[in-house]
Amino acid sequence: MKLLFDGYNEEEFEAGTVFCVGRNYVEHAQEMGHEVPQDPIIFVKPANALRHGSYNLIEYPPLTKELHFEGELILLLRGGGRNVKAYTPADVIAGYAIGLDLTMRDLQTEAKRKGLPWTISKGFDGAAQVSHFIPFESAPPFEELAFSLWVNDELRQRASTNQMIFSPEMLLPYISNIFSVRAGDLLFTGTPKGVGALHVEDKIVMQLHTSNPDEVLLDFHAQVTEWQ
Repeated sequence: MKLLFDGYNEEEFEAGTVFCVGRNYVEHAQEMGHEVPQDPIIFVKPANALRHGSYNLIEYPPLTKELHFEGELILLLRGGGRNVKAYTPADVIAGYAIGLDLTMRDLQTEAKRKGLPWTISKGFDGAAQVSHFIPFESAPPFEELAFSLWVNDELRQRASTNQMIFSPEMLLPYISNIFSVRAGDLLFTGTPKGVGALHVEDKIVMQLHTSNPDEVLLDFHAQVTEWQ
């Protein structure tokens, strides 16, 4: 899948590994009843999970009665290989997007209770919803970025990057000690407090903005539909 930028951008990237960070906001860890992690919690989603565009359809999976949204800021990576020790953000970040880490919460909870992997709950078709990207060069500095999420016109999540436990400068070296990081890989940077259930016909709007919510950089829309 080719990754698209909002407007013209001469660089082209083929989507690679979808890396995700769990519990990267203190208040989200608390709302889920978990301890705040001392080291990054990393999981991956398969390629079939990825849906990409400015307006996406979310098919409600038949296996769950608790499909939850988790809004996130997403990084498009330029690569770097193994053991990335030090870098400037421009060397490894090609662009920014917003999107959804969708979770079948009931299946995830049951798998955790049994001590089993919870890949199914996070890796089903359409579980990684990603907007278009804006190029790194045209975006404000990372520490000035923020995003908001509405469900049916109700504000449900709002967060700024300075609330993250682990910044990209911490995450990329950690990840690259385990996985080779390649051009086109995506990094979901974690969700803030406010996650919740979705229902068929729900409409989601997300905005990437600066610390001032009126300074909008990117829009993303999605609608929940029946599983086809």
